[in-house]
Parts: sequence; structure tokens; C-alpha cells
Amino acid sequence: MALSIHLGAHKTASTHLQYSLRQVRDRLAEAGLAYIDPNMLRGEPLPLSLILAQGIGGPGEAEARQILQDLRGGCPDLLISEENILGLTHRSRLFSRVGEVYPRATQRLRHVIALAGGGPAVLYLSLRDPASFIVSAFALQVAGGKELDLDAYLCGRDPARAVWAGLVGRLAAIEEVSRIVLWRYEDYPALRPRLLERLLPAGLAAEVPDPPPANVSLTQTGYEWLLRRAMSGQDLDLRVLARRARQRFPPAAGHAPLRLLDDETYARSASSYAQDIAALRAMPRVEVLEP
Repeated sequence: MALSIHLGAHKTASTHLQYSLRQVRDRLAEAGLAYIDPNMLRGEPLPLSLILAQGIGGPGEAEARQILQDLRGGCPDLLISEENILGLTHRSRLFSRVGEVYPRATQRLRHVIALAGGGPAVLYLSLRDPASFIVSAFALQVAGGKELDLDAYLCGRDPARAVWAGLVGRLAAIEEVSRIVLWRYEDYPALRPRLLERLLPAGLAAEVPDPPPANVSLTQTGYEWLLRRAMSGQDLDLRVLARRARQRFPPAAGHAPLRLLDDETYARSASSYAQDIAALRAMPRVEVLEP
């Protein structure tokens, strides 16, 4: 019995991958792989974030284990895909006071592995340039009506600081993790066929459709439009404004990606990212997929 867990991270095309796999869920089950994603883990039938917040042994633990077993449906292999296992993108949850990204990721992952019946588990994790990642995480919070100003969201943190080697090191230290497979978000289109071959039973990767991009973020024009209206003094719902901004100014219409930091910060971030990737290539039990 094999356990695989796709952890995200947030804003690294996780929704696109999840939607793709959802289209062939029945076919995967026929081949012996149960695929469980956010559609099943946010609310009914299994409110996973609530269970993880309570900690191991909390209320609903036994019921959660049984629901997960039922969702598995007797399949020998299990693939869970849910970026909220790592944590959330709220300003108080994404970083610790000392700058660790997803500071509770190890506790939450251990809990998920226990709910699934134990390891060993193979982890799959996509990484992203730190500055681009934090700006996209901020945009996700804007879309939820919880943020408006990037400086307030940063809380004094350096958005160009390297973060991934520390996170991966913490995850790799979990005794029930056998291997961690990483890839750069920027390489996802090129690596997607190979990634699917890793995730799925032999011969099924070619059956997975490649839909248009999902969960498209705010563009620069869209954010500026939203900001003007939010500061107009009217009592407007930020969530409604964000939805309209994404509809009116999509990337497909040629609007530039959100870019809220200066060129020097993005340059430092690219350097930090390269150093992170180099450190990750040298880590034991860690594999970095590259085009």
C-alpha cells in the first residue's frame, strides 16, 4: 500500500493539477489509486483543516479516520492533494515570527499521515520564487476580502528571503516521509507529463486532460482598479471587487501579472531562489525534477 501526498504549495498551479486529476478519478480508482482532493477535504465530507487545527486526538479524530478510509474505497494506493495541509496564507499563518514559511507544516503533515493509516509517505511539493510566491499569496488574501495593502501583509518581513530549504528540511526530518519530490512552479508546464507519470499508475498519465489555467490571480491592472474603488470611501465588499477585477482584467486579455515589489527586491529574490534550489539538490531523500 502506497501513500502519496501532494502538498501544494499555494499558488503553484495546485488547482490546475487537482482539477486535471479530478476528471479521471474513477479511472484512477479502477487502477487501484484513490484520489482525494480539496473537493472532499474542505467542508463535507471531511473538514480537514478543522481536524488539523484540533491536533491529534482531538474531537472527531476517529470519525475523520473512518471517513478517509471510506473515501479510499478499498484502493491499495492513496493520493491526497491539498495545499492547506501545509497551512494557510493568512498573514499570521504563512510565516512564523522568525520567518519560517508554513511554521506548523510538520505537525499538520504528521497528523494527515496518521489519519491515512501511517507511512511511509512520498511527498510532492512545488516551489516558487519567494517574491512572486508572497505576492500571489497576498493576492489570494485580497480575493478573500482580508487584505488590501502588501506592506501590512508583510509585517516587516523581507519578501526576497529564501524559505524553501528550511521547509523541506523540516518535512524530510519526519520519520514517516520516505522521499520528497520537488519541482519549480516556473517549470510546471514542461514537467507536467513527467510529474503525472510519477503520481499515477503506469499508463494513465496520457489520459489526464490539460484544462485551461484554474484559479487565475489578480493582474496588476485589476489590483489597481480594485484599490481605487476600495479607497473611494464607499462601503464596498472587497470579495466582490476582487471577483470583478479578475473578470474584467484577466491575463488572457493581455493584462500584466501582479508586480508589487521593486526590481531590486525581485532580483534579490531570484538569487535567493537559485541558492535554495542548489541546497535542495544536495539534500538526502529529496529529488528535484528539472526540464
